[in-house]
Amino acid sequence: SVETPTHSWVPSPVMAEILGIHRQTLLRLRRSNFSPFVEGRDFRWSGMTTNSNLQWHVATTESTFTNARRMPAAELETFGAVTR
Repeated sequence: SVETPTHSWVPSPVMAEILGIHRQTLLRLRRSNFSPFVEGRDFRWSGMTTNSNLQWHVATTESTFTNARRMPAAELETFGAVTR
């Protein structure tokens, strides 16, 4: 069990652990067309370049995740689709 950090913004692995989900699941949720997460409220980039890492606001992300509507599994689990 992870203790909630004292600062507001944390990296993806810490946020995923707080939510009790895998880091890749958190990132897929963020990229989804049905994503409940909003840039500037739930997440931000640590720098101004495309190489920047994501940072998550603990309180708003936890609230957004808890109150989000469920989405179809096919929309999230894109790893199952194989291109031939």
